[in-house]
Formats: sequence, structure tokens, C-alpha cells
Amino acid sequence: MKDTNENIDTNPEKINADPVNDDTSCHVCNKAHEVRRGTILVSSPFLADPNFKRTSILILDKDSKGGFIGLILNRKLNIDLEDVFNIKGRNSVMRLQEGGPVDLQRIFWIHSLGNKLKEAIEILPGLYVGGDYDDMIAQIFNSEVNLSNKIRFYLGYSGWNPGQLEKEIESGAWGVLTDMLDPQLVLELEGDELWNQLCLRLGSDYRHWRIFPADPNLN
Repeated sequence: MKDTNENIDTNPEKINADPVNDDTSCHVCNKAHEVRRGTILVSSPFLADPNFKRTSILILDKDSKGGFIGLILNRKLNIDLEDVFNIKGRNSVMRLQEGGPVDLQRIFWIHSLGNKLKEAIEILPGLYVGGDYDDMIAQIFNSEVNLSNKIRFYLGYSGWNPGQLEKEIESGAWGVLTDMLDPQLVLELEGDELWNQLCLRLGSDYRHWRIFPADPNLN
């Protein structure tokens, strides 16, 4: 795990601007070599690690050594944007999300604003990560439009060393979706609702995941 910085870094982790994959077919796989930018990981309900219990993760990139970086999509924090940026505006009361347990001083954003944020990288059709900081501030704090379903912010990220994610997938810890996910699903649904919808997309082999209780001790 990386050491945290003293102050929150509002520049996203550097991500290479590779072209978006053009494969539009919905494909569920269980082999780590299929994981790439834009892949969605859906945690097994039997996963013991509390950091990732019933989580959905968007893979942002794979580094040159074979490690992965991603963001948890469905864990809201009790922190507003204005608490981080110290600026008030129509959209400043949006809640931040937990991106993962690594480097909790770093902030990321994913959105459907496209070229309204210069240098944003398209990670799935219509879904972008990062972009120019000043453009983001202008959109969030100066816009009169409610952007709560168009952009989300994340503290920290989830990371895997080379070979680590492959082993976890082989052990059954993750379901893997490589389809071209509707970005509004990511930006509108939260918590268990998003996790359940993604389990549905995994197919019938994963149907039992949805009926497994969140707390087996209460069953």
C-alpha cells in the first residue's frame, strides 16, 4: 500500500490515453488476461476482505509491470465536495465516494461530461476519467445545472501488484465484465443496487450471488 500525502491531491493518477477498445459485445470472462481498461470487477459475496465486500470496481489502467489500478464504484462517504475544495456552489454538496484503500489523500473523478473537461480520457463509450482541474472546478461550482448524475468523485484507489488480481480471479473472488457498460448505470446507481445490477449482467452462473445475504449471521 502506498503512503498517503499530507494534503489531498486533486490531480488524478496518471493514466495513459490509449484508444478505447471498440469491442461492443457483452462478454463475461473469468480469466485475468481479459481484464483491461474499462473492465468491471464484481466482488463475490463470499469475499472475506472487508475493503471489497459487495463492491463493484472500474479498472482504470494496467501498468507496464502488469499491476492494475481501479476505483470502487459503490461506496459513498460522509464527505461533501465543499469539505474538500472549500468552495460552495450548486453541486458542492455532492458526496464523495471511496475509491479504495490506497492513497486516501488522492482524488479522482469519473464523468459523462466529455470534452467539457479538457484532457479527460474516455474509459468506456460516454464515460470519462479525469480532465483539466480548472474546467472541473468551473463545471462543478459555477454551473447552475445539477450534475449529480454526470460526475462522481473518489478518494483513494484500489491497486493490485503484478499477478495479484489474476490469482484473486482464479480463486473466484471476482466476476469480470468486459462489456461496454452504460455509463449512466455507474453514475446513477449506488451501493448494493449497483452491485446487484452488475451481478445480473454476469449471467445465470452468478445468480446465487444476489440471494446470498449481506450478513450470513442474520440468515
